[in-house]
Amino acid sequence: MLMRLVTGLWVCVVALSASFAATQWKMKETAAQAAAAAAGPARKPSELRKLKPITVPLVARGAVQGYAVAQLSYLAEGDKLKALDISPDAFVMDEAFRLLYSDEKLDFKNLDRFDLVAFAKAVKVGVAGRIKSDVVEDVLIQEFNFIDAEDVRR
Repeated sequence: MLMRLVTGLWVCVVALSASFAATQWKMKETAAQAAAAAAGPARKPSELRKLKPITVPLVARGAVQGYAVAQLSYLAEGDKLKALDISPDAFVMDEAFRLLYSDEKLDFKNLDRFDLVAFAKAVKVGVAGRIKSDVVEDVLIQEFNFIDAEDVRR
């Protein structure tokens, strides 16, 4: 008789403990969901876009001395990118072309002196000014080469 009473009491304690634990777990889960909903919609992650290579002619002394070949990519905020009416791809390529073509101090035959960090920053700032948005977070330079005009003719 005493054994049945202890067993019954033990079953009640286990059932009440399991119910209490399940209730606490569900309350924590509900609180976490409410906090996530209050924080607002999730931000769309940044997107990396790879661009086609651009070829920039180096004109000096009235003739083409060679060509710079650059392949760029850029990192853009997903939400801002989606909100734009036009893709910034063409603006990034055009800004890079303009900077390379118009830089008279640029020595294509000695590219190790070229400041790639300043170039990438100038492209980013130029694109932001032209599309009136700071959607482009960073400009990445994947390839940057010079091809001498003599090599092209061969």
